[in-house]
Amino acid sequence: MNKDELNTSLNYFSENQSDIGITIYVVIKGEEKPKKLDIESTALPDLKKLFLKAIDDDIVKNNDLSVVNLSSSDDRKDVLYEYDIDIPDELSSLSDVNQSDGHQPFNFSNDDVEKVTALLVEIGNSEKQIILYKTMARVNIYGRKSFFLIKSDVRFEKIDDEFFRISPNFQLIQVNGSLIVLDLKTIERFFGFEEAIRKEAEIGIQAIENMSLIENPETLHELVDDITFARKLTRVSKASPVLKAEIPNNKIIEFCKMFPKLKGKFRFNSDESKIQLDTRISKDLFIQILMDDFLTSELTNFHYTSFTKDEAEVEAEAESPTGESTPENTDNNVFQFG
Repeated sequence: MNKDELNTSLNYFSENQSDIGITIYVVIKGEEKPKKLDIESTALPDLKKLFLKAIDDDIVKNNDLSVVNLSSSDDRKDVLYEYDIDIPDELSSLSDVNQSDGHQPFNFSNDDVEKVTALLVEIGNSEKQIILYKTMARVNIYGRKSFFLIKSDVRFEKIDDEFFRISPNFQLIQVNGSLIVLDLKTIERFFGFEEAIRKEAEIGIQAIENMSLIENPETLHELVDDITFARKLTRVSKASPVLKAEIPNNKIIEFCKMFPKLKGKFRFNSDESKIQLDTRISKDLFIQILMDDFLTSELTNFHYTSFTKDEAEVEAEAESPTGESTPENTDNNVFQFG
């Protein structure tokens, strides 16, 4: 899903507010199924407007945003991430709300308000729905252990009841079958993200081993627990242009020897048919090679390093492993192997 497609999907809800409703569920620590909040009908329209305005302001009207795969997460700003790896068990409540009805109501007599970990905000109708995932920080949950005063005429009165403070921010939105991450730090902190990344990283290493290009692939396995490097390996497993194009090993080795930033950074075996990854720098550079991050402008012949090629499309037929055809790249910013 790209940003335009996301905007189109979300615009339906802001343009049809009178035809859609809102339901809010709570995720309770230690319980598998979310529970439905019983909210007075007069409050629901304002809650709906609150979240729809946040969606419109923070996503739809933000023209600086782009959407990329979660497995390709890096240091860019103004990015939304679409889940393309296994969704962790901690987020199974999203599927539960989306696929089933008849949820038990949250009951203040039986349920502990201080065990609420998240809100699920479902907005839509029988035709289309979106679900927002909103973590509930402790500062937004007020129980009987706290002491609060509320303004009443000219004085303050004590509040004895438990209550929530609901703000319009949220961390995830599920729309049209896609799960979009707005707050990557929250995902990394709470939802088993690192374990999922490690599993994908192992797939990336297996793909590299299948190339038979690295003399010592075991050195990559040693770095799987380094989450920064593991994320780079995940990008390889999902979207390496070099692997997809099946660039021959001899072309890659020639590239390592000739591209200005790579000269002298790699060691090879005795017949120079394989690369030895014996430094962290060489490992990082090799991942960048597989992601086709080293570019040469056809216009200026200048050399660049770039990882922001989300919209680039290779239109030419890739060269076969036998070297019988020559690739022709029409993108002025993409280096040609060969």
